[in-house]
Amino acid sequence: MFDRHPDRAALEQFLDGDLSEGESRILQRHLFLCPVCEDRMIALLPGSKASPHPAADESYRDLIHRLLTDNRTEIASRRYDLTREQQIASGLWREIEPHPPERRHALIRESSRFRSWGLFELLVDLSRRAVADDPARAEDLLRLALDLAEQLSLGDYGPGSIEAAKARAWTWMGNAWRVRGDFRQAERAFQTAEVFLAQSWLDPLDEALLLELKAPLRRVQGRYDEALELLAEAIAIYREVNEPHLQGRALMVNGLVLRYQGNLQAAADCFRTSLFLLDGIRDPRLLVTAQYNLIGCLEAAGHGAEAATLIPEARALMEQAGTRSDLIRLRWTEGRVAILLGRLAEAEAALLEVRESFVADERAFDAAQVSLDLAALYLAQGRRDETRLLAAELIPIFQSREIYREALAAVIVFQQAAVMEQLTTGLLEEVTAYLEQARGNPELRFRDAEPALS
Repeated sequence: MFDRHPDRAALEQFLDGDLSEGESRILQRHLFLCPVCEDRMIALLPGSKASPHPAADESYRDLIHRLLTDNRTEIASRRYDLTREQQIASGLWREIEPHPPERRHALIRESSRFRSWGLFELLVDLSRRAVADDPARAEDLLRLALDLAEQLSLGDYGPGSIEAAKARAWTWMGNAWRVRGDFRQAERAFQTAEVFLAQSWLDPLDEALLLELKAPLRRVQGRYDEALELLAEAIAIYREVNEPHLQGRALMVNGLVLRYQGNLQAAADCFRTSLFLLDGIRDPRLLVTAQYNLIGCLEAAGHGAEAATLIPEARALMEQAGTRSDLIRLRWTEGRVAILLGRLAEAEAALLEVRESFVADERAFDAAQVSLDLAALYLAQGRRDETRLLAAELIPIFQSREIYREALAAVIVFQQAAVMEQLTTGLLEEVTAYLEQARGNPELRFRDAEPALS
């Protein structure tokens, strides 16, 4: 009902007790977060010059003021308690982390020491950080967080708190399943999160997070317009509650949707803006990711010189806050940028180095994609023997991993074309575009994939 700011009629209905319980709760939550609407409501109270009610009933206004003050005092007290819980959460996690999953769940159920919101938040945060490299671990952490949410005391955290915790955990669970390529499970998780969110204390940040994390699922489903609509809503909420860092994070996701949609200029603009909004101290890894995405977008658009100027700064950021995987991927982009700039020997050295790392790590999709980049380089130079060797080495890598049948079929098409000396730039672009999309979409058929981005 109150997507943004309630109008005067809604405020008067609230004061007169004419709203339903659900509508009243939504409006109360909005008032706690929006001082502008709170002042508008106070102006309607008895005794106010703007109030249509008799001025004699001064006690009613006093009552509202006292209720607001009491609520703010209670919120401040809870924030203090939460800060203490957050401070001891790491110690609690160190106690249970060495145990197998079953024992961790038993400890949370058996001991009240572990039933804290601070530990719940830590588990969710650990899962968020793990999802890119180890989505299975992220899922395990979230299952533990959901178990913990069941044990939280309603009396300690207030009405709607348990539902809010479950909504948040299920939202991140949906994201973890999306990363694993299980889109049906992801869809169900987001639907579950929506149910709990409607029953919760309706924190706008939880609502915005759900919108933000559903958008990548819509992206991999090819529903780009829906993804952009979800992100527009999330960005508007983050802006309204003055969360520029989270607004920057959602803008970065928006840029990725636009890039997959083929709108590279708009995507680059999103990444640039996100770099101004993101708080590098709060989450330095996000800053690294935004910088990397901007460079990749510029490279894809053919702006090699501009991309090259950003690489040294990105490498410095990654050495401070990134991972080994981040540095390998930046080196990959550096090789692709070198191709654009005509520095072919430099490009070949970079791509070979990256390919060796991916093969050693048994990252089949990545090894295939960098091999296709090398194949394009060799094809342009007429080096067909090297191209055939690259293709032959890829098949065992794919066969040794649990790779989608359609992805293997695409690699076989590439390999056969190389052997028969029928490999073309168009086929390389087709296979490259397919593998990029198929990484998170096991249901995507090879010949149904969209053409390469231009």
